[in-house]
Amino acid sequence: MSKQPSKKRRITGPTFLTSWLEKSTPSSNCSQTDHENHHLEQSPELEIQPSPECTESQDGQTETSNPTRTLTIVSMNSENTIITKDQKKRKTGVDKKWLIKFPWLKTVNDGFGLLCNLCITFNKKPMNGSLIWTSKPCITVTLESISKHAKSDAHKEAEQLEAQRILSGNGQGLVQAVAAQASMEKTALIGAFRSLYWLASEEIPHTTKYSSLLGYAKRMGCSYLNHLQKGGNANYESQRTLQEMLHIIAEQIAAPILQDICNSRYYSILIDETTDIAVIKQMTILARYITENNQVKTSFLGMVELPDGKAETIMNALDKFLNELQLPTEHLIGLGSDGASVMVGRKSGVAARLKQRNPELVNVHCIAHRLALAAAQATDNIPYLKKFKDLLQQIFKFYQNSAVRMSGLKEIETILGGPQLKMKEVLDTRWLSHDRAVTAIRECLPALIASLEREASERSDATAAGLAMFVKTTKFVASIHMMSDILPHLARLSKTFQKTDIDFTLIETLVSATQITITKLIEQPGHYMQSLPTCLDSLSEFPDNPVLDALSVMDPDLLNAEDPSLNEWVQHIKLKTLAKHFKSVGSEIEVLEEWETLRTLLVKECKDMTFRKTMNKVASLGTLYPCLSKYAAIGLVLPVSTADCERCFSCLNRVKTCLRNRLCQKVLNC
Repeated sequence: MSKQPSKKRRITGPTFLTSWLEKSTPSSNCSQTDHENHHLEQSPELEIQPSPECTESQDGQTETSNPTRTLTIVSMNSENTIITKDQKKRKTGVDKKWLIKFPWLKTVNDGFGLLCNLCITFNKKPMNGSLIWTSKPCITVTLESISKHAKSDAHKEAEQLEAQRILSGNGQGLVQAVAAQASMEKTALIGAFRSLYWLASEEIPHTTKYSSLLGYAKRMGCSYLNHLQKGGNANYESQRTLQEMLHIIAEQIAAPILQDICNSRYYSILIDETTDIAVIKQMTILARYITENNQVKTSFLGMVELPDGKAETIMNALDKFLNELQLPTEHLIGLGSDGASVMVGRKSGVAARLKQRNPELVNVHCIAHRLALAAAQATDNIPYLKKFKDLLQQIFKFYQNSAVRMSGLKEIETILGGPQLKMKEVLDTRWLSHDRAVTAIRECLPALIASLEREASERSDATAAGLAMFVKTTKFVASIHMMSDILPHLARLSKTFQKTDIDFTLIETLVSATQITITKLIEQPGHYMQSLPTCLDSLSEFPDNPVLDALSVMDPDLLNAEDPSLNEWVQHIKLKTLAKHFKSVGSEIEVLEEWETLRTLLVKECKDMTFRKTMNKVASLGTLYPCLSKYAAIGLVLPVSTADCERCFSCLNRVKTCLRNRLCQKVLNC
């Protein structure tokens, strides 16, 4: 019986049977080709086939290119593992460790194709509709391609579905599976509500930022939010859905507040009017009540749109609002308002109409409004103080309406070493604005006067000249210092009145204490009034900067071409001024010695040059004139105009628009 030939097992991937090669070593005079042919004759299990070239990447993974015509001997060892002649190269195909790390991995085509069992089971495909990993195997057999697929959105969704399937299997029924799915959807819905609440509480536009916030949360690992997607456009992101969700949040917040108001023995309402940016009159309504824990709270109830500001309109809107909230009007005991005639009118005001229903209702004129009103009326009764207040407003508008003027003021503040402050607007409706405006002018008064005089002289600004003349008067300076002693006490009293927990028991005590303090200032002046003489002495003169004038000594147009030493005493005064100011540059003697030779050079070589070019030339002669070259460099870098600042402001206006007004300084500087 003839011996049947053993079946040849075709193994894909080029290898050499090194263990078999070690058993039979050719003699030293045999060539490598003879050695391989010798084994081919003795081993019926070997097969010659084309061998693809294998290269090893930097991360240790093998990349296989198209097969070449190189003949490679392949075989199998006892463990059915392909062995290569070159032991340094990693074997091709799938590593067994990958199957342990990725249990969903499925190999096809003898290890040269990969599929995903999870994506196949749940029919999950990527957004581009590719069939790779599901219907078509992935032929890039590398760890990198497997990891990339594991991080894809389609695969993550398949993993979530598999987790739900496992939960339903452990629960032994459909009820548990439905419960698990409902739990995950509930978690996603709670996350959506929390995201919307955060946007609303931070006053961020929810209609435009909600979708991007959810997308960012998903990218940060909040994969449970994917359950908001119900297919198609059903994703809880439509404008209608957002408004419904926002109303639900508002109802949940308002419910305990309304319950506490209803349970309170008495409550008061606070109302005020305003006009929004859309030129719509709005009335805001708040309630002050006592909780079950005997804590006094003030809570926001809502805003009501008004067609006009008549008392009857306000009363009808208030009645409708209270009825919608089902608040007991018989418990309404107080009304707080700003004291406008439409609110506190004796015959037809809102308070009078409410008193007709409840005679016990107490009408309260806001104490903070009354303080501001009293201060404004006291100012108007003194003609100069009324003019003084108008002047503060004019100074604010003079700088607020011009970026060039504001930049010039900051520049002078920097040169004089004072604080860089902005002018504050003075408004009777802004209770603390007077104190801030007076403080700003007092602290930067020297820079303010210098800036106004500069605007008047350089730009022939009549408004600046008039303001400068008025600001330099003793009366204005004295008024600034007097107000600096009085207004802090009034501002402190106003801040106290604005606190939420203030009650009427403290009002009389606080007002009396403030009156006594201000009265004492008549007999004993305050800190700023005591420093008034010193301030007046320092403000008696505002000369120009002598350093800038002294740098003109290098102007060739001021030198006599025939006799450069003419007016030498004027030149020496300017040079001494520079030497006295810039002591680190050099002494007066060194400066005067350098000037003797530089003066002749300027007349001969720089007579046709401009002052700027002359300064550039002198600055480059540091070896010959070490002191004067530094003076020239200083003169070149000193600012003369703020036009570059104006260009920066123009760029700022283009970048920081109304829709991007929250850009921080760090982002703007990028």
